[in-house]
Amino acid sequence: MKNVYDIKKDKNLNFILPKKKNLDNSKQYMPERKIAIIIHLHYLDTIRKYIKYIENIPLDMDMFFTFSDSRIKEILLQTKVGRRNNYKFIEKQNRGRDISAFLVACRKNIINYEYICFVHDKKEKKQIYKEDTEKWIQCLWENMLGSTEYIENIITTFYENPQLGLLVPPTPLSAHFSMAITNTWSTNFPIAELLVDKMHLNCNLDYSKPPITIGTVYWARVQALRKLFDIEWKYEDFDEEPLEENGTISHAIERIFAYVAQDTGFETGWVMTDEYAGERFEYIYQSLQKAFEKLGESLDIRCIEELYGYERKSQELMVFINKYKKIYIYGAGMLGKSCLFMINKEQKVPDAFIVSDINQNQKEIQGIAVCSLEQIELNEYCGVIIGVGKKYQNEVLEKIKERNPNFSNIYFYRKY
Repeated sequence: MKNVYDIKKDKNLNFILPKKKNLDNSKQYMPERKIAIIIHLHYLDTIRKYIKYIENIPLDMDMFFTFSDSRIKEILLQTKVGRRNNYKFIEKQNRGRDISAFLVACRKNIINYEYICFVHDKKEKKQIYKEDTEKWIQCLWENMLGSTEYIENIITTFYENPQLGLLVPPTPLSAHFSMAITNTWSTNFPIAELLVDKMHLNCNLDYSKPPITIGTVYWARVQALRKLFDIEWKYEDFDEEPLEENGTISHAIERIFAYVAQDTGFETGWVMTDEYAGERFEYIYQSLQKAFEKLGESLDIRCIEELYGYERKSQELMVFINKYKKIYIYGAGMLGKSCLFMINKEQKVPDAFIVSDINQNQKEIQGIAVCSLEQIELNEYCGVIIGVGKKYQNEVLEKIKERNPNFSNIYFYRKY
């Protein structure tokens, strides 16, 4: 059984949906579906930033609001929400945060629907993370409730993809948050393993594969998360406040949604509005450009192929180097210097550079002597890394054989 991360990657389960127009025939699917939106709001001072998204929700979709502060209800009643006839307010205990909102406060309501959406508010823990948190909020809410048409397009996407069980926003990416490009299991994995065993999930849980759900915001077929909703959760199942940043049952639950769906035969994909996807693409492009500038300066990695091949090449090179007492790099050009980058990264230093024409080269490179082949004793205790272009490799090999016909301690260095 494949891991959910690989399934999403291999099948390209990334859905970019229009925000300002409906997909073909989406309207005809809406009335026949039982759909509910569950919204958990905790922070009184930030509630108004979510109103615009709440007002995007189509009138034929039911809404449930959970909160611990009754003043939130009063604010919502002053908006267009108060003019609807299909909403419900549920006051909950201030324990379990957003997770207990749908697993305790709304669980019995949820199981009566075909599709649900769950969203919740967020607030920065430190001032330095304010901008990052705002970007995360945009990622969560924009990609769940971006517009009325967009919400209808999500239902259409489920309708057209029967194997799709979950649509979630992409993992957050911003100046200080690297969740989109790192593995976020951390101390949450052992708890996730316990949950998988508790629910008897048939899935492929793998620490080396990053979670594809994080942030507890999603659109789902209720059937896909049935095993999660079948448990009679209590507020006491969740950690008391203040909550740790990692390693709680709440952090584990938000990371296993895709595995719960996999157990019931459903897949999980990322979903984005077309506008958000454009912004994210530009942000990633600019970030990659800056990253490769620094990778070029520090490790001489200048393209994707070199990036993916770097670890393998480094391991191969170290195996060769560790066999010998002395190591020489034949070639003082770009490839030779690239090889030096890789060796230095492993805290190794070659004994010298070898060049064919000593008069056409500098005397040293980064404190390492540049010598002619005649100045080097080639014996069984030394290894030579040939770091020249392919068209010069045979010429270099012939020079080495002329110097010592029996010498074979040679490694051909290629960047990829």
